[in-house]
Amino acid sequence: MASLHTAARRFQSLIYKENGQAFKGTITPADEGEIPAYDFSSPRLMLRTIDADTVKPRDIILDDINRRFIVANNGYSAFGKQFTFRLFQVLADLTWKRQGSQTDTLTGLKKGGPPQLFGQIPCLVEMTGREFPDRDTNLSEETRRIVTAAYLQLGDQVDDAIVRRLDTALGVTYAEIS
Repeated sequence: MASLHTAARRFQSLIYKENGQAFKGTITPADEGEIPAYDFSSPRLMLRTIDADTVKPRDIILDDINRRFIVANNGYSAFGKQFTFRLFQVLADLTWKRQGSQTDTLTGLKKGGPPQLFGQIPCLVEMTGREFPDRDTNLSEETRRIVTAAYLQLGDQVDDAIVRRLDTALGVTYAEIS
């Protein structure tokens, strides 16, 4: 007997994770009537799969034209036995550094050390904003929002900017850097 669950298999294509593992799924535009969790400026896409364990949040996948996407949660699927994920297209690979720390052998206290380079992280860089953190001097600060699969911390350096705000939403890291 035909059902929506079996009919969906006909529209699936072969999608690869960045590590080379293949799985079947469908990449579609998000429903326009949905209320977004955050205000992102890039077009939102969805990934639908039938197998629950093929993809998880923070995975990087490649579509058939080699665009890279960060996989994020989307919640319950209204399409029966399908699993839906939100996709954020990777637009940049940014350098990630964290301030290192060393333990002083004499006092046993931690002190600053050289920065540790963690390499390149895939990110979606969103619109910039302008904040005025100091009202007395009226200095402005340019901020950028990024979505990444990396586990950032406050104070990390991402591409010559410092992580100022940090949140985990939809299973991925959402950060504001300036």
